[in-house]
Amino acid sequence: MTGTKTRILLAEDNEGDVFLVRRALEKNGVNFDLSVAENGEEAWRILERCERSGETRPDLLLLDLNLPRFDGSQILALVGASEQLRTIPVIVLTSSDSIRDRDRALSLGAQLFFRKPTELSAFMDLGRLIKELLAAAPRPAAEYGSRLNA
Repeated sequence: MTGTKTRILLAEDNEGDVFLVRRALEKNGVNFDLSVAENGEEAWRILERCERSGETRPDLLLLDLNLPRFDGSQILALVGASEQLRTIPVIVLTSSDSIRDRDRALSLGAQLFFRKPTELSAFMDLGRLIKELLAAAPRPAAEYGSRLNA
């Protein structure tokens, strides 16, 4: 993917987390173009345009579960139901410790469940995970968080 920017859609309403995601991507050498949707409705409008008009779709969706207007689980369900969108890799970013949230996100098609850590160095691991996900062939859904966020 050298020279080609990875198109990432980040659905996140917290400006601090948007900053940290950008920093994690930069620190890990990901060549990216980041679009930010500040709520679930905006994220879905962007994805729906890609689905209906054939606009270039994102290469990766980073999705906060606790979004205003549409929550992340609703977005995941809509993406999973779309023939055109369901192959977009999705990483759920959340502050939730709920096993139910994790299981639901993974069952709806998220590739990774990343609990937002409180330590900066652990948050920077997100960039490495994204880089690995983009480089890897499709793989089973997995959970990241307990070791990374310790």
